[in-house]
Amino acid sequence: MDPINFHPDDLDRAISESERSVRTLAGALDELSLVTGQGESRSGVVTARVAADGRLEGLRLSPRASRLELDELTAEIVQAVRAAQDDQARRLADVVPPASFGGLSAEAVTRQFQHLQDDFSRQVRDRLDALETIRRRALADD
Repeated sequence: MDPINFHPDDLDRAISESERSVRTLAGALDELSLVTGQGESRSGVVTARVAADGRLEGLRLSPRASRLELDELTAEIVQAVRAAQDDQARRLADVVPPASFGGLSAEAVTRQFQHLQDDFSRQVRDRLDALETIRRRALADD
């Protein structure tokens, strides 16, 4: 925004666009934070749940797990966790279709949102600085 060629409609439009951007960003981030995944090992002995960030949130072993050899149980756990992570990735793709973000990963989308938020904050500071310049000029003209 150029303080010399300032027009009140410019400010109204910039504020409206900024508010719309913040609402869109907040909604998308809220949705991303809710995407979890659930998975089960092939035999059904182990069930896993992962949080939105892909970290293991829960693991359930059926009573049959106690009859497995350690190596078998380990493989079942890995299968269940990977199935949960795959489920989380599929659900994330439903929230953020890859085509709309150029096929970026969830982490890349999150980084992009952070960049947008930082850019928005910078633009707000610039606009506030421009308004302060206008206010000072108006006071100086009085």
